Amino acid sequence: MSYGASAGPNLLPFSTQLGRYRILEPLGQGATAVVYRAQDLTGRQVAFKVLNPAAASQPHMRSCFQLEYRTLARLRHPGILQVYESGEANGRLFIAMELVEGGTLEEFLMRAKSIGEVAAIDIARQVAEALDYLHESGKIHRDVKISNVLLGPSGRAVLFDFGTVYDTYNPADHAPGIYGTPAFLAPEQIRSEGEPDKRSDLYSLGIVLYLMVTGRRPFYGSREEVLEAHLTQTPPPPSAWRWVSPKLEQIILKALAKKPGDRFESGDEFAMALRGVEVETEQPKPRLANRLRAWLEDTVRQE
Repeated sequence: MSYGASAGPNLLPFSTQLGRYRILEPLGQGATAVVYRAQDLTGRQVAFKVLNPAAASQPHMRSCFQLEYRTLARLRHPGILQVYESGEANGRLFIAMELVEGGTLEEFLMRAKSIGEVAAIDIARQVAEALDYLHESGKIHRDVKISNVLLGPSGRAVLFDFGTVYDTYNPADHAPGIYGTPAFLAPEQIRSEGEPDKRSDLYSLGIVLYLMVTGRRPFYGSREEVLEAHLTQTPPPPSAWRWVSPKLEQIILKALAKKPGDRFESGDEFAMALRGVEVETEQPKPRLANRLRAWLEDTVRQE
């Protein structure tokens, strides 16, 4: 679900009243729900997520929607979207959430392509810290990607859309299958073997960081080709596309290790590694005439 997704069907008319919330405008639409800007009776504006009727008719989708609220209601972290309440009004299931004025990381990258190492490190560090808190709470996000990170005006990065979250304390609540978005899936998520692992989220964050730094993902192709690449192909080093500080490149490639045991063990470890990066500036290459002069001088000295 992206705040910035283009609007389409299933939209509620302006000023529709759902319970104590009045719809102001659509903010974005996903496959199963629409997020609106809404206002409650006190005048507070919220992000108001409403499940589409078709999705609401499916017990599994209703269950996932309600699980998302129950999960977020227990979490309190600056890097995780806060929820206020959930309910049903006029036959529509809704979640009222914190309104983060800004846009998604995906929207920003569509305009900027890449954002520079300093900003990329700061955003990735914030998300890593949020994931560490989430994992310590017994939850796995399973869909970390650029469209699920909001950027506030003060530089705050906020992880949201917990519709596919996995609760390690209640594994029986979850149906088997592949969850997440192909471009960001860890190999073990694709194999769908065993219990979801927190290091899968860190792999996905590694893809996000790769994309922020280089302006592209490591793998492209059809859905099947991308999934196969995650399973079998070594990702091209970020420096294959543009200058990347060596320490930062090491961190990205560690996050993208095929085996979970070769990655960072926790979001905190990932964040600590990012805090230790010294951004280096690419040294400009000398002009051809200067290189030729230096070569001639060296040749004369050797003679």
